[in-house]
Amino acid sequence: MEFQEPETEIKRLKLLHQYRILDTVPEKHFDDLTQLAAYICQTPISAISLTDFQRQWYKSKIGFTSTEELREMTFCAHAVLQSDVFVIPDTLMDERFANNPFVTGEANIRFYAGAPLRTPHGLALGTLCVLDRVPRELSYQQIQSLSVLAEQVVTQLELRRNVQNLKLNIVKRQKSEAQLRHNVFHDGLTGLPNRALFMKRLSAAIAKAQRCSSSLFAVLFIDLDRFKVINDSLGHGVGDRLLIETASRLKSCMRHEDVVARLGGDEFTILLNDIQGIRDATDIADRIQTALTLPFNFSGQEVFISLSVGITLSTTGYQRPEDFLRDADTAMYRAKAYGKARYEIFDVSMHDSAVRQMQLENDLRRAIERQEFEIYFQPIVCLASGKIGGFEALIRWQHPTRGLLDPLDFIGVAEETGAIIPIGYWILSEACRQLHSWQLKYGATSLTISVNLSTKQFSQRNLIEQISSILQSVGLNPCSLKLEITETAIMENAASAAEMLLQLRDLGIEIYMDDFGTGYSSLSSLHHFPVDLLKIDQSFINGLERGAEKSKIVQTIMTLTQNLGINAIAEGVETAEQISILRMLQCKFGQGYFFSKPLDRAAAEMLVAQHWNKAGEAISHPNCSAQSIEKLRRG
Repeated sequence: MEFQEPETEIKRLKLLHQYRILDTVPEKHFDDLTQLAAYICQTPISAISLTDFQRQWYKSKIGFTSTEELREMTFCAHAVLQSDVFVIPDTLMDERFANNPFVTGEANIRFYAGAPLRTPHGLALGTLCVLDRVPRELSYQQIQSLSVLAEQVVTQLELRRNVQNLKLNIVKRQKSEAQLRHNVFHDGLTGLPNRALFMKRLSAAIAKAQRCSSSLFAVLFIDLDRFKVINDSLGHGVGDRLLIETASRLKSCMRHEDVVARLGGDEFTILLNDIQGIRDATDIADRIQTALTLPFNFSGQEVFISLSVGITLSTTGYQRPEDFLRDADTAMYRAKAYGKARYEIFDVSMHDSAVRQMQLENDLRRAIERQEFEIYFQPIVCLASGKIGGFEALIRWQHPTRGLLDPLDFIGVAEETGAIIPIGYWILSEACRQLHSWQLKYGATSLTISVNLSTKQFSQRNLIEQISSILQSVGLNPCSLKLEITETAIMENAASAAEMLLQLRDLGIEIYMDDFGTGYSSLSSLHHFPVDLLKIDQSFINGLERGAEKSKIVQTIMTLTQNLGINAIAEGVETAEQISILRMLQCKFGQGYFFSKPLDRAAAEMLVAQHWNKAGEAISHPNCSAQSIEKLRRG
């Protein structure tokens, strides 16, 4: 026989499978309808049959035992194609079924009537059928009743499907809610508990410790060393895999009752419950350091990392989880400051230091607007003539409660917070303004000013525009400005450093390399950069007259400058003998306490007034003639 049009048949089969009823166990409400159909039609056989692709499957049946038959052999395969009840009064008299095995065989079916189970979609899923072993007729009322019962079967199918869909929706919603709860309390990348869940578990540990004085716990704050370098060089994909593998190794080091969490970025925390003392916490710290020492391998690329760990114990007696996390974080930063790849245990002095640091940060942000910064000026002297050639601008902070602060007290914080950018701009502007004022007042047109540029300043894209704007606004000749840049600043920005330095030189500004010998000391790369002068760090000048080693270092640097055709300034000059050696080595400039300490604006102006005559020419420093040097050297 031929079935329905392929497209209609595909829709019908898809709908049938959406009811999820095939091959299910018997259900009473379907059996009741089957029995009622047999009773009304007075037949020994009745069934609810569902027409699948190649089979006829019986959801409910009376009068036979088979659960399914080949579709092409059944009477129901014809009934599903009808719009009304399909009746065969005598199967032997119908040429379509006279040779059917169910007619000629042991089943001996002679009568069939099937009402299509037509859904609201207009597609028949199967039939409600009655059968007999003798030919017969159904009355009009019986046929109508069979049709009504078929509609009840479809109603039960719809109810059953709706109930199942409702259950599935409930299950899906429960899973969705469970997933949502999981997402709320877990990190999406590593699957570890997140900050919210960690704080919840830490709160529980605090409550337990308050109930039982013998209950101890520890909090470990972990930060991966050099993670940013790995992320930037190998890509965020490798960075994410590294975090996932790190999380796995951390978990492998823990007990079941401990909690490992990821706070975000490359920061992890651990809650060690029910420990005996600090030794348990340090043992864990050592264990995870060892576990993380082994290399990670990502597609053949070996990656090595280390951890900085801060530890705090529950004996501090805090009641808020935030306080424990803060102290562990503070101890972690102490570990980083002491060289990384280690752990530090929190003590109160760390907290006091952190509070002072935070207060310093807050004060620093307001210092510019409150005009608390001052510029001090230290002379730079030509060693051959003894004349002052210029000044280096050095910042001081007149703190409202702590007094006058040197750069070492706050520049590091300014670098970390980014405050160095506006501070550096202010220093540059004020130093240029002050120098121009002295040049006009004393005719000191040859006097120059040296200003330090921080690494962060040097990386600013608009640096050239800022410097040009300052020079134009104060009216200073660019040749009077010298910019001091550290080796670190140049080498960390090597790709763009050469171009930026050339742009500065094109303006007429000279470039000094500051603290030479203490940073990268990349001598092979030095000739690629347009540097006009090297500043020899004071660590090499201090004790120059007493040790051959430092003398050789300075001699090597001087040979380098002469080969490159540039000059040098010796920093930290304090004795006449140092000057004598530097002169012998042909070092052109000196700077240090031998000539003058850094001076405030008024004292520096007095020095300018003393060392520039009315013709605008510099006068030699009284201590810098050859005779004075020799006299001082001999005592």
